[in-house]
This record gives sequence, structure tokens and C-alpha cells, in this order.
Amino acid sequence: MNSISPRLGGKHAFLLFCYPFPLKFKKYQSDFLKTSHFSFLDFEGKRIAQYKWGSGEKVILCLHGWQSNSFKWKKYVEVLDKKKYTMICLDAPAHGRSDGVLFNVPMYARLIQQFLEQNKVDSILSHSLGAFSTMYLLSNYPLLSPPKVIALGTPSYADSFIDEFIRVLNLSSKARRNLVTYFTNYSGLKINDFDSKLFAKNQKSFGLIVHDINDKESPFEYAKEMAKIWPKSRFLGTEGFGHKLRDDSVVQEVIKFIDH
Repeated sequence: MNSISPRLGGKHAFLLFCYPFPLKFKKYQSDFLKTSHFSFLDFEGKRIAQYKWGSGEKVILCLHGWQSNSFKWKKYVEVLDKKKYTMICLDAPAHGRSDGVLFNVPMYARLIQQFLEQNKVDSILSHSLGAFSTMYLLSNYPLLSPPKVIALGTPSYADSFIDEFIRVLNLSSKARRNLVTYFTNYSGLKINDFDSKLFAKNQKSFGLIVHDINDKESPFEYAKEMAKIWPKSRFLGTEGFGHKLRDDSVVQEVIKFIDH
């Protein structure tokens, strides 16, 4: 297809790149999520799953990454002071209980933008592509910046996602070129524009960047450099927690940052 029609070949590769594998909730995940106040919000004709815990004045918006869902935030829900905070977790499009089959950074950013325009948010707690999408949005719309942003395991730049995608599926260099061309036409941006270092310099929020030296999905040194560029930020390097950063010590550092 890439030889016959580069555009169709690029579209096909792009759709594969943007198509999360559907994952069913395990019972223990469903049981936990049932403890929330659950609702749907409307986004571009899709229903987006929204989970809320707590009734405090300070609002924390939680944004998970690729192939994840709002269960990601269980440890934070359990330890946060629910009289002081309201914690709102969204399932991204095509994830969890949200509608859709396609997912990409510009789409996630539009969802975050809609939420911030409609709600008061004091902190954003984000992981992986949730962090990348948040930084992308706030770089372009700094007036939407909340006081604090926590970025856990932030990816580096779009070229690295594409290279890994091409490697895993064993696609040709021609398929890569066609994917990049289609993505550029779809988003109106060059692939090099999707770079966390470029986003970092425009961040207005106080930032906590957490990254593990053993993160196999996002380079540690790149995140460290990103933190130096982010004007008001603190970098926390960890070891042994990998990309998911689920350790209790990370949770406590994040809570401490939100509390002060």
C-alpha cells in the first residue's frame, strides 16, 4: 500500500499508531473505581469517563498515559485528604470506560483544554503521554496553566515514539516517511514540533518532574534536561521504579509537592 498510495499507506500506519489495544478492567480495578462518584462528560461527540473522589476546595486533575486508565491513581486517592482536595481522574479517549477507538496527543490535549476551560483546577497530576499532552497544551495555551503540574515519566519527542512503533511492527523506512507526512497533514504541525524540551521552556506552572533512571520507555537524561529548561520546576530522579513509578515514595513526594 505504501508503494501504490503513500497517503493511504501513511494513513494506515498512522491509524495503527493511534489505536490503543482495548483492555478489560480486572475485578479489583472495577471494585476500586466504583468507590468514586462516576459520570461522563461530552467531548467531541464522545463520552469521557470521569471519576471523582473527595469534596475539598483544591482540585487535582489526573491524566494517565497510553494503555492505562484511572485506576493508575489508586494510591493517590487512598492517601489524599479528601476534605481538602477533590481528585478528578479522566479515562482518555479510547481508554478505560471512555468512548472512541483512536487516541493521539492533539486529541488528548483538546480534551484537557476543554476541561481546564470549564473547571477550576489547582494541580495537574499526569503520567507518560498524559504529561506530554499536558505540556504540549500548556505550551500553546499558557493562560490555562494551573498553579502546579506534576509530570511523571514524560516521553521525550515524537520521533522516538515513531521509531519504536516502526521497530516493533518491523515496518519499512518508506512506511515511516508516509506516516510522518500523514501526521503532519493531520495535525498541521511538523513532527519535530512534538518535543518535551520545546514544551518545557513555555511552562508557567510550578513543576515537579519525576523520572526513573531505569525507564525503558522514556530516556532519563532527556527528562533531566527538560527539567532544566522548565522555568519553575524541580527534578526528582528515582532508581528501580521503571516507567510506571508506582512506588509509595513517589506518591509521598508528589503529595508533599501538592500540599506546599
